[in-house]
Amino acid sequence: MYSGLFESGPDDASGTNAPSEALTETGAPSSPASTDDTGGSSVGGEMEAPRLDVAPAVGDPEPPPTCQAVDLLFVVDNSGSMGDEQLSLVASFPGFISGIRERLGSATSYHVGVVTTDAYAWDLPMCQSLGGLTVRTGGMLSSDETCGPFALGRSFMTVEDDLDEAFSCAAQVGIDGAGVERPMDAIAGVLTDPSGINSVCNEGFLRDEALLVIVLITDEEDEGDSLGDPLDWFDNVVAAKGGDADAVVVLALIGHDKPNACIATQWTGMMGAEIAPRLATFAGLFEHGTVGDVCAPDYGPFFADAVDGIADACDLVPTPAD
Repeated sequence: MYSGLFESGPDDASGTNAPSEALTETGAPSSPASTDDTGGSSVGGEMEAPRLDVAPAVGDPEPPPTCQAVDLLFVVDNSGSMGDEQLSLVASFPGFISGIRERLGSATSYHVGVVTTDAYAWDLPMCQSLGGLTVRTGGMLSSDETCGPFALGRSFMTVEDDLDEAFSCAAQVGIDGAGVERPMDAIAGVLTDPSGINSVCNEGFLRDEALLVIVLITDEEDEGDSLGDPLDWFDNVVAAKGGDADAVVVLALIGHDKPNACIATQWTGMMGAEIAPRLATFAGLFEHGTVGDVCAPDYGPFFADAVDGIADACDLVPTPAD
């Protein structure tokens, strides 16, 4: 699907954390953004229209408030029982992202990243630690592709990519992962310690001005394998967003009822997906936290409902001008 490693300019968002270099195996730098003589900016070869500070005419309605950027982090369990669930996720993604873009408008910038629940051995060398965003997949039931670096030369997708195709590649991470899932440590690996072991892989993904949407999909509980407890996880995520809990949406597709429709395996037991009260508690600590059934045959309705919460949360995120 993606036969080579890409080099390109930084993201099109006007964020404070815009990446400085493209992700390549050689570390080649990306092309900087440029500005034309009208005040518009060019990023990745595409001109953005200049912004004009024009007050609305008397009587004109105020434009609806909206955030300018959304960072979507998909935390995908890659253990042996997750083949069907990954296919369901890939099938539901086009409707999900289309619904978000329709509600938030064309001016919103998106980062879309995928991370597994273990240290993913199939990824590029700089992304193989727990919390490294997925650029390359491998193993049983995976897409078995080099999916990126993506169009802007990074380990996350943007609207510069064919999002449906790119996500289908990156999210099918396969089922050869560790049977001890650590989804909350994976989230921490993406959001915290930007100068740490995942810094090259994840640089530029998380933006100060963006709404953060965490989508967690797993059929097992995080039973103390990740550090801390649900309140610690909540505090860590909020700290990564500058203390603003309103700037976070959590969508948790987990086991929450038995018997359930997930196929029983030696890992999940005779009743299918394991109930995950700790993960449910974590999601419930957020104003816009929602729990869904990982065993559902179609994730479309869950994601369709989630769009409203994302739009509501987006209105609460201050723009850089604020």
